[in-house]
Amino acid sequence: MMKKIDKKKNNLNRRTVIKSALGAGALMSTPYFFVKANAASDPKVLNMYNFDGSLGEFYTKHWYDPFIEKFDIKMNHIKLKGSRVPLEKVQAQINAGKPETDVMPMHQDQVIFAQRNNLAMEVDASAIPEFANYYDKGVTKYGPKMVLWCYGLAYNTELVKPAPTSWKVLWDPEYAGKVAVNEGLKDQTLQMVNLAFKGSPYPVDAQTFKHLSDLRPSLVALWSGGADAEQLFRNGEIVMTPFWNGRVTKLRGEGLPLKFATPKEGFFVRSSVYGIPRGAANPELAHEWLNWVIGAGPQKKMVEYGYGTFNKQVEHTAEEAANVIVSDPEVMKYAVSEDFNQILDNGKEWTDMWNKWKSS
Repeated sequence: MMKKIDKKKNNLNRRTVIKSALGAGALMSTPYFFVKANAASDPKVLNMYNFDGSLGEFYTKHWYDPFIEKFDIKMNHIKLKGSRVPLEKVQAQINAGKPETDVMPMHQDQVIFAQRNNLAMEVDASAIPEFANYYDKGVTKYGPKMVLWCYGLAYNTELVKPAPTSWKVLWDPEYAGKVAVNEGLKDQTLQMVNLAFKGSPYPVDAQTFKHLSDLRPSLVALWSGGADAEQLFRNGEIVMTPFWNGRVTKLRGEGLPLKFATPKEGFFVRSSVYGIPRGAANPELAHEWLNWVIGAGPQKKMVEYGYGTFNKQVEHTAEEAANVIVSDPEVMKYAVSEDFNQILDNGKEWTDMWNKWKSS
């Protein structure tokens, strides 16, 4: 859901992956043979989360429907609100022995939460032979990392000139009322503010929110999901927002005059771990999907969308390499590491501070 700004009150009412970046080598495993589940005789249903907007459309078209057809199964899509799996809800379901999904994409702080609370099973590497074609840094005991994405600055090339090189352009009075920021992953917004003015993502404190308050005249909306930000650009309501590179690539494909900038103060690179919840109804089928989706074919589709991959066999065109960002070692020098333990442990406090700021 997208929160618009009350302008009268001026208050808020509301990734070619290269060896140098990811490391070489991969985990070897033994072959795994899958028996198709025919809907007429074996009514197995794979329960899967799906995202909003263009990313959700991508999953359905390239990662879900082809698997359904190839293995003759049924699949139930569970639509996510925003950009994160509701792990607290999943935790309650797991404790009750009935998780609603068979695969759950987890941000890195969520992986830590899942590990602390025993929410994810360790995958059987022998059931995922495609690990042999994966960079080591993309393999975890809870499942593969996928969707290697960058958080930088998306901007309209016709309306933002010169091309921005700093996060501080968001505060430029020239763009007052033409900027939005992400509330759904507010930790990245707060870290971005700190990068702009402190040179480091931490600490998140009163000074952070002072700078965020200074941004109020620029803000037209707080967005919760990527689909919200996409629509703000389509409607011409904003000229820039901190955003994810793959979504920018998609919008450029629609003809929008957008580019993705990696500010000089630094930008963030993340990926999600795709794990299997403890007590999942179809862990064997979940393993098979994981093995299939990290293959070169499905991963190439993700590169075409604009996000990076850990699969060593995927080749990139020059344009694709530029879009995924992580292919350029010179750009990657500006990638800033995040402390996901701190993000998890301080998440509630940051949310309380955010809500207080929003209502002030």
